Amino acid sequence: MKYFYKNISLLWLLLLASLSAQGQQSYWHKVEFDSQRSATNLSAVAQYFTLDKDAFGRVLRGATTARGATIVEIPNADGQLISYRINPTQVLSDELAQKYPSILTFEGVGVDDDSQRIRFTFSDFGLDAIMQQNLHYAFVEAEEHGGRLYRVYYYSDAEKIPLQCETLAAQLPQPSPTQRPTYQTKAVQRTFRIAIACTPQYTEYFWGKDDAFAQVVNTLNRVNAVYGQQLSVAFQLVSDKNIIFDDKTNDPFSSINYNDWDYSSGVLQQLLDEKVGNANYDIGHLFHNGNNGGNAGCIGCVCSPDRKGQGFSSYPFARMGRFRSAFDIDVVAHEIGHQMGATHTFSYRREYGSDSQMEPGSGSTIMSYAGVSGSYDLQAHNDPYFHHRSVYDISTFIEITSCATEQPTHNTPPDIPDLPSYTIPKGTAYLLEGKATDADGDALLYTWEQADNRTNGGGYYYFSPLLNNGATARSLPPSTLPYRYIPRLSRIVAGTLTQENPKRNDVWETVLNKGRTLHWSFVVIDRPNAANQMGNTAYKTIEVVVNDDAGPFVITSQSQPTTWIMGEKVTINWNVAGTDQAPISAKKMKLLLSTDGGETFSVTLTTALPNTGKAEIEIPTGTKTTKGRLMLKAEDNIFLAVNTATITIKEDTDDDGDGVYSLHDNCPHTYNPDQTDTDGDGIGDACDDDIDGDGIPNEQDNEIDQVLIPNAFTPNGDGINDFYTIIRAERYPHNTLYIYDTLGNEVYRAKGYKNQWNGYHTNGKRLPQGVYQYLFSTDGSKQQEKRGWLYLNY
Repeated sequence: MKYFYKNISLLWLLLLASLSAQGQQSYWHKVEFDSQRSATNLSAVAQYFTLDKDAFGRVLRGATTARGATIVEIPNADGQLISYRINPTQVLSDELAQKYPSILTFEGVGVDDDSQRIRFTFSDFGLDAIMQQNLHYAFVEAEEHGGRLYRVYYYSDAEKIPLQCETLAAQLPQPSPTQRPTYQTKAVQRTFRIAIACTPQYTEYFWGKDDAFAQVVNTLNRVNAVYGQQLSVAFQLVSDKNIIFDDKTNDPFSSINYNDWDYSSGVLQQLLDEKVGNANYDIGHLFHNGNNGGNAGCIGCVCSPDRKGQGFSSYPFARMGRFRSAFDIDVVAHEIGHQMGATHTFSYRREYGSDSQMEPGSGSTIMSYAGVSGSYDLQAHNDPYFHHRSVYDISTFIEITSCATEQPTHNTPPDIPDLPSYTIPKGTAYLLEGKATDADGDALLYTWEQADNRTNGGGYYYFSPLLNNGATARSLPPSTLPYRYIPRLSRIVAGTLTQENPKRNDVWETVLNKGRTLHWSFVVIDRPNAANQMGNTAYKTIEVVVNDDAGPFVITSQSQPTTWIMGEKVTINWNVAGTDQAPISAKKMKLLLSTDGGETFSVTLTTALPNTGKAEIEIPTGTKTTKGRLMLKAEDNIFLAVNTATITIKEDTDDDGDGVYSLHDNCPHTYNPDQTDTDGDGIGDACDDDIDGDGIPNEQDNEIDQVLIPNAFTPNGDGINDFYTIIRAERYPHNTLYIYDTLGNEVYRAKGYKNQWNGYHTNGKRLPQGVYQYLFSTDGSKQQEKRGWLYLNY
């Protein structure tokens, strides 16, 4: 029973010795345990804090009357204190709220960042919270009884529990409805009265009726956070402690076989009808500590007099008690979802009668089986949001019920303009983009989810680029980005467009290598800023037809590391692969550049490129990078390709110090300021092996003056043109170089000159800047000689 309360004496000795001071004004103090965590059963993935409950409670009691004016600090999973402006929520009925004034529930919005949202419960047991932090969910929970020590952790780090839902689609009163291509929830808050009973095993774990009742409220407050943000649905507790049972010798549920709930669910319904009254609740549920799962007893039975009280949720608290959030999200929110009309969204096995199996493998949203389906798991836990198909199933069901209390939210749902459908080539990446507006000016979150039900039997788990039906990509949590790459951009850049039979924590995204019609829904969720205001969900669905006769569309050039110079003209080649012909008919392309290795493609190099497979472009200034990549995307379609190798783009420089920038230098790595090009072939004489263009190499051509002597050099130690370089001097090993000043005095002489003079007199002194005369003899006899002037410049 006291699974995660043992070693408390040691825990508190460590705690008192290691508090991190954070000022006398805060009721929170961070605790550092380091290597002692294992000795006290503390989690390495959580942050730990102590709380002055009395001080915090005084602030909260003032917040129940000063709506929106109270600010509290609560730690996040990164160990930082976040300020929230809070308002009370009504999880308890009016009668119960008056009876139990020590149980308080709130919601809050970040003071400095309104994307930070929180819901929490405060009672004698302590504080429990669910936070949406940086678009990830995190939880605050009391580590021990009494609410002194708290853990804060990301939901993704919670321990895995192999939970099992026994609710089957066959329990649907009728086949699930065909999904509409366009839908939005109504601007109406529906509040359902919920009755929750607890078994003695559950009550015992939470130290008796009082704390067990507080935990029921906490679970419901967390569930409300999830249902409220997408469905404008809330649950209000109407059952009292009289159905929180604590006596195992007088257990009304002792006859229940939790592994065969379908034959036992009537026990709960009968008890709720007797203790609460059939007319006094809309949905009923049982909390249990024991086996690992649940069963709703039905699908779409809220408000049904004979079936509304048949759901149960169980969790092995005594064995896996450190993270209670998994019970709230993976189990309770899931089973209540069934009672509210939603079926499973996973597709690793067939559920006959359901058209909602739109997630690959186990799925990852609330109505999925994440962490349950073994080798078909996407991840360890369900994410705390609904797939848009679940939103549709629940919303369309509760719209025809009549038991909920309804009140207008005055929150206009997001509006999505018409979205076109597309035909794309097979084996090719694509980019889904949408936009939406909100009449209330609310912040919006977006996600793109597939709306393709898995229908075939046999090898049902199979996931590959040859799928005949079902989802080819997983659901991703809503974010502030209204677009989605398929597959994700990092895999496109890596050239990994397909995936076959992925494992847990793989990406679960693939393009198709065969023809097929996909259905993609653009899902938009609004986030009202007003106190206690519910959110809405809207979606529109498009078709993406994968054409079997076209593709793959790929960039064929820049497949090896390449270096470009800004201002240079370069050629891009690609495989059109039938994309210019009907039914795709993509006529124009745009070319984008990434300078950060493919994380973003923010530079538009050119637009309106004819889709012919070849284009010449000029590299603009301001694009210097060592991590360049190219993206070629259809302007009037969604398909795209990224080249396979890194591109280095450099500024135009004078590498040889001859005063001519390399891009326009006919010998960019050889000093030749005069740019002489005898044969006009674009290669300067200084580096041309065939100066006169007669096809005879210079060293074999008696018509070629072999030696090229510069008229200036700059021996200033900068590494550029520091030595007087005579082109092809090495071909005349018996040469001699003479340097004279303007008065005819010899200042330097070298026999067998090998381009070593750096501007110093033969006596070792540095020569002054100025004009000098050179004489270069190829045989040392002054019979075969060249004369001229040179300028020594520092």
